[in-house]
Amino acid sequence: MIDNIDFEVESIQFKQIDDTIKLIELPELSEEEKNIIDPVVAPTSGLRIQIYDIDETSQGITYSLTRRKLFLFLRVFKAIGLKFKEMDDHKNLNVLIVTDDRPSSEILLNYSSQIFAYQGFQIYHQTDEAGKSRVSSPYGAASVALYEDIDLIIVLTASHNDLSWNGIKFYIDYPIPISGDLFKDVSKIALGINQIELQTDYTLQFTDAIQKNNDYVRELLSKIIDIRSLNGENIVIWPYLGKAEGIIKLYRDYGANVHLIEENLNPPNPIKVVKEEKLQTIMKETNSNLALLLDADRDRIALYVKQNGEFSYYIPNEIYSATHNILAKQFEKKIINVRTIPSDLRGDHTSFLNVLTGVGYKHLGVILYFLFGVEVDQSKIDSAILYMEGNGDQLIQIKEPTPLRNEIIKKIEAEGLENARFIVVMWEESGGHTLNILNVQKNLDTQNYEFTTDLPLIADKYIVPALVLVTELLSREYVIKDAIDWSIKGINQTIEATDREKLAIMENFEKEDGKDITIAEKTYHITALYDNNGNIEIYKLKSEDSTLYFRPSGTGPEVRFYIFGDRETYLEEIKKVKKYVKKHYS
Repeated sequence: MIDNIDFEVESIQFKQIDDTIKLIELPELSEEEKNIIDPVVAPTSGLRIQIYDIDETSQGITYSLTRRKLFLFLRVFKAIGLKFKEMDDHKNLNVLIVTDDRPSSEILLNYSSQIFAYQGFQIYHQTDEAGKSRVSSPYGAASVALYEDIDLIIVLTASHNDLSWNGIKFYIDYPIPISGDLFKDVSKIALGINQIELQTDYTLQFTDAIQKNNDYVRELLSKIIDIRSLNGENIVIWPYLGKAEGIIKLYRDYGANVHLIEENLNPPNPIKVVKEEKLQTIMKETNSNLALLLDADRDRIALYVKQNGEFSYYIPNEIYSATHNILAKQFEKKIINVRTIPSDLRGDHTSFLNVLTGVGYKHLGVILYFLFGVEVDQSKIDSAILYMEGNGDQLIQIKEPTPLRNEIIKKIEAEGLENARFIVVMWEESGGHTLNILNVQKNLDTQNYEFTTDLPLIADKYIVPALVLVTELLSREYVIKDAIDWSIKGINQTIEATDREKLAIMENFEKEDGKDITIAEKTYHITALYDNNGNIEIYKLKSEDSTLYFRPSGTGPEVRFYIFGDRETYLEEIKKVKKYVKKHYS
């Protein structure tokens, strides 16, 4: 796995109930453990837990998996199954469980399968080596929409976190992250569990979710542009953990010559770790002008590109804004740009409509379902941060679908059209990106506009279509640098903060809402952005030549800061703002 790390697992005591059932008696939860299962700040995308304790000595590094850490996961697995069975409309107890390549993936796959089997579920794994069920997080999430007979998906991953972490994402009926009341219900059930039952003998079914997803990707892309230039192209792919078999197979199906770098990195995060010398060497050896860098669950990407004799490294903000601008300008595509508030703004000017949301697909996905008339649980709407852009950069809060749909209809009619096809892009600054197709057509009988699509709706991170699009555009010799305003630079950074410190910063900064404050001789106008319950979730700091945001992280002990500012001064500026906020408001 990682050469310089030893992995240990603490033994567990079982009670043997009969030949096929074992029982684990759970210890009482500590306050710290309760806060992990039921966090004060709700996670943006499932639970993430540091499952291994790290011991560093002169002899080396050891990652130790203790019983208590493992039991946290087992509680949540059981709670998900119990909650699913409580819901009225689920007759088929089928669950697909998939993982990334983390060192804790196999033990969690084994225990989760036994827990769900005891609860009466039919267990499905991805066709793979014995004891493995490896599927990328986006493909796992989308599978709940692509399989008619599987309504529950469990994805075990911690994305780009250090290998000492793992996590649980789960999807019921729809490929949108669980949030709101449903997430809280699962947490409460998990807190009350005092024993775990394991079914050690059960029937396991296998399916090829990777191929099903690749088929969907090809169908989706066929409705956007012709993918023709990848055939014969030499492309380097570096999954920072594992082998990314789904993406590799897709590129090979398009005729690309894929050159795989098999070196695991910790953390598996291509936004933080880039080995340029190695990349340049391999790209020269393989006669390649393009390298794709992927995190552990394949939802965070970076590109390393050679164009005009120069090597360039691109992060998601740059990749996606450039792709949107090229599609809008060169291919005359109409784009509904649904992005998280701290995402890059350099594609806004080419979009048909800009919709800004809170961070995470639990916000972005609500907008998608609003567009297509899919009923959304009210608790998801209440906890979401949803705005659309009006005249003069005015932000209009969205609490239900009608104003959003009416704005699109108004713009269509202003162009003298009765029907239009849109690319709906949903994306966030950390790397997630999802494409859907929206057809808007006037019904001549009713004179009403209908919003439809021929494809399943994916409302979580699903970057592969966008990844194929940008590599196709690069193969056609479009240049990312030429497609965005390069005088502006965007980046995100963090400060450390416990859950309680996060809340303190958000509460103490509220007094600045609507005011101007000065930080390091620069004046910022402060705007608080709210969820639909009236809670402040994000702060915006706007100066004459920069825009900054900050918010509490939903995936770790941090407050995240974002900046879009002058290319020469943005790093020093975000450093000063972080220091000021931590000093005066924590």
